[in-house]
Amino acid sequence: MATIECVCPPKADGSAKHPNGDTITLRERLDFRSALTARNTVILLKQEDEDASVADVLASLTEVYLLMGIKSWTLTDAKGKAIEPNRTTIRAFMDEHPDAAMAVGDEADGLYSEAVILPLVARASASSLPTPMPVSTSVTNGSSPAHPKPSRRSSTTTTQTDDTAKTSASPAGVYS
Repeated sequence: MATIECVCPPKADGSAKHPNGDTITLRERLDFRSALTARNTVILLKQEDEDASVADVLASLTEVYLLMGIKSWTLTDAKGKAIEPNRTTIRAFMDEHPDAAMAVGDEADGLYSEAVILPLVARASASSLPTPMPVSTSVTNGSSPAHPKPSRRSSTTTTQTDDTAKTSASPAGVYS
């Protein structure tokens, strides 16, 4: 439960309707559909805008937490009639009283973020691209690699001979 400064219209004499503040009761935990809605909000936000910042993601989550998590509140209209918390009235509350909505959002974040964010982080970790490893991950047999054997000497020689003689006839048929 979160207590905020009373945001209800004041009494006729100008005093606050709820001098000790308004109370907003949050569900203890999000049900399956609500938690999945929050997760899908993050996924869709990143698909629509791959440059969406972490701040954008967190703001979207807080909005979903409030829309799905507010169970009851003490807010009343100008006539003193209780305002039912539903999507329309919760959105109006967030637009008209952003500071109070952020305070309730912080409370909701503490309740719901683990159930919503941890599965997203696990999913992102499992699908991340491989990164270079500092050492080889190849299977080894435990011994060092064999060094190559030196090659054998060639049987041809490059040493010049002293006496060379022509042993074939020249085109003119003369032997030298």
